[in-house]
Amino acid sequence: MKKFIAYKTDIEHTDYIVETLSNSINKHIKDCESSILNINDFLKNGIPKYTNGIITFGILRGTGHLLKQAAIMNIDRYFIDHAYFDPGYHGDWWVRISKNKHTMNYFREVSNYRWENFFSSKHLVMPWKNYQQRGENILIIPPTNALCWYFDEHEWLNYVLNYLKKNLSKNKFNKVKIRLKPKEPIVDKNGKYLGLKVNENVKNCSLEEDLNNASIVIAYNSQVALDATLRGLPVIVNQHNCCNTLSFKLSDIKGEIDNPIFDREPDRKKLFKWLAYCQFKLSEIKSGFAWKTINNFQI
Repeated sequence: MKKFIAYKTDIEHTDYIVETLSNSINKHIKDCESSILNINDFLKNGIPKYTNGIITFGILRGTGHLLKQAAIMNIDRYFIDHAYFDPGYHGDWWVRISKNKHTMNYFREVSNYRWENFFSSKHLVMPWKNYQQRGENILIIPPTNALCWYFDEHEWLNYVLNYLKKNLSKNKFNKVKIRLKPKEPIVDKNGKYLGLKVNENVKNCSLEEDLNNASIVIAYNSQVALDATLRGLPVIVNQHNCCNTLSFKLSDIKGEIDNPIFDREPDRKKLFKWLAYCQFKLSEIKSGFAWKTINNFQI
């Protein structure tokens, strides 16, 4: 009998999803049982012995520590977070669920059924754009404070900016646009959630305007990379981004941003089909379909 623990954080809507997944295991999955604990139990006592896997939503309020500890113990981690397509706590309540990953950063070959049936009509895949058809800016989406703590990646933005400054003309470097969040989750050095920080100096234009003006998007984990990919823009991301398999390299930017390599379209449809198999609506979580699909398809 495999034993799983689903951890709640006293956030009503996310707890409901965690509880629903846990209950579906008990109802529909043979030789598995799932119990529900509050995250404070983990913070006080750690993960109980003989646990085969943990389930949690997000990386705040102690769940980041939980995920790190589960990785050290080499037990399965079922990480729930906002969906790739149609996220939000309304309608079908789509969420992504990743086994032993923060996001889907690899490909699997799957049918186009879920993409075509649920998402293709609402998410226009625009033609791939060449250099002349793209904007002029280099749009950078850095990780939030909380993500910097979780991945120990406090110097990512400085690294990217230093590289661009060394490898672009002054004219082109002036086209760098950093898009920050007006509000972002803040944690202390130990990962304790401190609340939302209001960045009063951030006055972003709309995301659509930023993407219309972009030639390339450089992002850490942001979903903006997926929006850019749908629009036919090249992206440069790291291994914690769902567009990792389509990513170009920072080293592809040298001198100018008109490198013809950016004009070559990657296999976007393969990515969209796969991501559609890695997110689930609430009814699919309840029925056990989500759990079975995750464990049949995800590595």
